[in-house]
This record gives sequence, C-alpha cells and structure tokens, in this order.
Amino acid sequence: MRRKWIEKIPDLAALIADCEAKREQEKVRKNNDAVISTSSSVASLFFAALLPDCHEERVFVLPLDATGKVLAKPILVSVGHEDGTATIDAGAIFREALKAGAEEIIVAHNHPSGDPTPSKADLAATAELKELAARLDVVFLDHIILGAEGRGGFVSLAESCDWE
Repeated sequence: MRRKWIEKIPDLAALIADCEAKREQEKVRKNNDAVISTSSSVASLFFAALLPDCHEERVFVLPLDATGKVLAKPILVSVGHEDGTATIDAGAIFREALKAGAEEIIVAHNHPSGDPTPSKADLAATAELKELAARLDVVFLDHIILGAEGRGGFVSLAESCDWE
C-alpha cells in the first residue's frame, strides 16, 4: 500500500535530494553562526574536510562574509596530480569564493607528508593570491598549510610570515 503512495509522487528522488540539501544548508548555517577568530578553529574546519588517509594534496577555500562569518563549508578547488601535488589555481579559488558570495577568504591545502612547513611554491602562490584578492576587492585573511594533526598540525602563513 505504501509503495503505491510513493509511486504517485513525481520526482521523489529529486524531492528527497532537495530536502537533504536543505538540511545540510541548515546544519552549515547553524554551525557557522560564530565568527572565525583563531587559526586553530579554521584549521579544524579544513581538517574535517580532508578525507582520512589523504595521499594527495587538496586545495580548499573557505568563503566568509564581511564580518568573518562562514558562508559555506570549505570548498574543494583542486586535487593533486599523479605526483600528489595540487595546483593552487587562483582562478578556481576566486571563482568558487565569489560564487559563494565571499567578501573574505581563507585558503588551505594539505601536505600529505605530514610536514606543514611551507615550500617556496607555497609562498609564491600566497603572494599571487594576495595580489589577486586586492584587485578583486576580496580580503585574503590567511593561507593555512595542513600537516599531520599529530605532527605540528598546521602552519598559518598570516601568523608565521610578514603578512603585510
């Protein structure tokens, strides 16, 4: 009997998917009422977005509004190539951030080796992101490099470098 009732609803799968998406958006909204205030709280958001035993680099952007409230969970913008390294693609980062309505952003990527020490390429990419953000009138708050949670955890380039 119940089966006949379900069959009468057109596009039931689409309806269920829509409900699940709304539920997820509500969870994100409720979890994001707090303003991001510390690099460790931001790093924990990015660590949560990483898959366990991730063996390739992944690049994420966290979109924020002008008051520092999170607009969406971290958005994956790049996954490592065959050699494991990912391209920090400024175009992809800002495209996703602007689609989410970001006025401020935080970028993060992981080092599968577990060592969060920034490379020269990381520092160069950060400089490029800062420059492009200024041209797009987006506040670039930080670039976080994630290592192993138990081996130093992460490096905030805003805190460890001359950010100005």
